[in-house]
Amino acid sequence: MTHKAIPENFRNWACSYSGCDGGNPDADIWLCGIEWGGGSQGDYYSDSLPAEIKAGTVTLEESKFDWKDSVSYTYGRSFAKLFTAIKEKPVADYKDLALNTWDGSELFKLNLYPIAFDSTDHALWNENRMANLTGFDEKNLFQTWCFMNRFPFFSKLRAEKKPKLIICTGVSYLRDFFVCFGGTQDNNGHIEYDDIVPMFETNKASTRRYYWVKLDEDTTLVVIPFFSGIHGLNSDYLLQEMGKRIRAIV
Repeated sequence: MTHKAIPENFRNWACSYSGCDGGNPDADIWLCGIEWGGGSQGDYYSDSLPAEIKAGTVTLEESKFDWKDSVSYTYGRSFAKLFTAIKEKPVADYKDLALNTWDGSELFKLNLYPIAFDSTDHALWNENRMANLTGFDEKNLFQTWCFMNRFPFFSKLRAEKKPKLIICTGVSYLRDFFVCFGGTQDNNGHIEYDDIVPMFETNKASTRRYYWVKLDEDTTLVVIPFFSGIHGLNSDYLLQEMGKRIRAIV
């Protein structure tokens, strides 16, 4: 892997707001996922993605998060419920709050990696001929390059904007999230963790573990499980409880 193998327009594209869902970087709360889903939809790999990369640097055109569009998807609805719980409201109120109360200035949504896939399966890299677009033969190499080149863009943005809370979804990517947002300075903070036991559940294997760390005096990073799946925050109870825990931490 050499710098000469990486197209300059790809470098500019990847080290900018590519892969973001928009919103307000000055918001107190940021939400970070791993990467967009639904990469196989339409002509993404043959048309829209190559066009995006060719255009280079991505800027934010909107300063508000689109709650109406977000709650039309499963992930967005689950996060809206979590956000509702953080605001000390019942999760059942999420839709009314998202459509009638929040104006979108209270959130910034981004992803660790800028290319969309249907899953995190690395085989999709070769299936969709990503080497031709990016210069990387393997997704592992692309992700490693992002550690060194893309992540500093967001860690510097975090240091500049000073959000109070960054919520990250996917505990198996704890290292990635920490490097992405904590990479601008030495950090001797201790990563804390705790478990949530589902209601009426006594099986320890069914607990949901989450992690948090104070990046500095301004920002707390919390890494939580995915919203979906048998081990995810897949019920209103778990989302309400997780929101309560996050509020207490911050």
